[in-house]
Amino acid sequence: MTDELLSPAQRITRRELVRRSLLGGAAVGLAPSLLAALEGSAAAATTAASGTIDFFSWQGYDLLDEPVMKAFRKKNGITIHSTYVNTHNDITAKFTAGGGKGIYNLSTYEAGYGPFYVGLGIPQPLDMSKIPNFKNAHPIFRTGAIASKWWHFKGHQWAVPFTWGIQGINYQSDKIKAPTSYQDLLKPALKKKFGVTDDPVAAIVIGAHATGVFRADSLYTKAQLSKIIAFWKTLKANARLIVPSYGNMADLFASGEIVAATPGWAAVNSFAASKGDKAVKHVAPKEGSATFCDAFFIPSGSKNTDVVYAYINEAFTLEAQAQEAENLVQAAVCPGAVKLMDKATRALYPYAQITQILTKTAPLEVIPNNVPKGYATFADWNKAWEQFKA
Repeated sequence: MTDELLSPAQRITRRELVRRSLLGGAAVGLAPSLLAALEGSAAAATTAASGTIDFFSWQGYDLLDEPVMKAFRKKNGITIHSTYVNTHNDITAKFTAGGGKGIYNLSTYEAGYGPFYVGLGIPQPLDMSKIPNFKNAHPIFRTGAIASKWWHFKGHQWAVPFTWGIQGINYQSDKIKAPTSYQDLLKPALKKKFGVTDDPVAAIVIGAHATGVFRADSLYTKAQLSKIIAFWKTLKANARLIVPSYGNMADLFASGEIVAATPGWAAVNSFAASKGDKAVKHVAPKEGSATFCDAFFIPSGSKNTDVVYAYINEAFTLEAQAQEAENLVQAAVCPGAVKLMDKATRALYPYAQITQILTKTAPLEVIPNNVPKGYATFADWNKAWEQFKA
């Protein structure tokens, strides 16, 4: 396994989560119903293949630590070689100018990148007859307006969403009260005690919520983009530092250098717990939050795709989905998996409100490319964010 893109200090260590320390250190084990299901999981797969998967995406999304997936790999002689990324831009670059085509046969994209990636020719259409377990996913991920916007369009299914989550503020619960607003970070008591995370897409979305200009279609004028960046400049003036990655955020919490950070991510709770700090929590402020939904895709020019299809299909079994939710500290896409989760993992996300969240409360954001004249493009977002950091 390779990890050539990240230094140890920057690595987003999703695989290194302390699985038993969610929700402020509460003991978390596999639910009895899930344990009972493990033995038969691999045998229940409708497709199987052996071979090598060359994976390029976030650490943890290769599902190396889930017992169901481990058993499936062992049973079918599957080997995974993984290269991990630090930002989504690494994925874009690898499959456009970085020579990734024909080398890697499995990757992921966040929902908003779907149309952008298809326009660049990055993913290949999926043969959904080889992923029958995708039927287990909530309807919002399979059919209708959301699905046809991000994963199934132009007559093809380009990717299959397998995990989602919400991004707001992480905070040290034994030192400060849960922030209810992003404006709370401007209080004198928090001066030089919190961090601003280097995550431009989440930051632009959060900034849009905080300044009252949020649009689900991400069409912001350049004046509105300037207003969003001005909000972040105000936060930066009160902040201790720019946090380079979510893994680094956990280090800063554990060392006591910060007591809050935004954009946040629930997984940081567990990253920090693995370093002995079990008081880090995550909250979605009242203005709104960024929401992500990541999907598996098979890059154009991929080789040995039968083993990839088999692996993706197994990832949509209910047992695997429940374990993914625990290991990634994120939300499952399959409703049937919720009953297999332990209580603490179930409590992390409001599964009964999936449709409300993803369509109204915190809709999945668009990556703004080919926008009408007068609106900021994704390149404008990145340029503005780089200038902000400088």
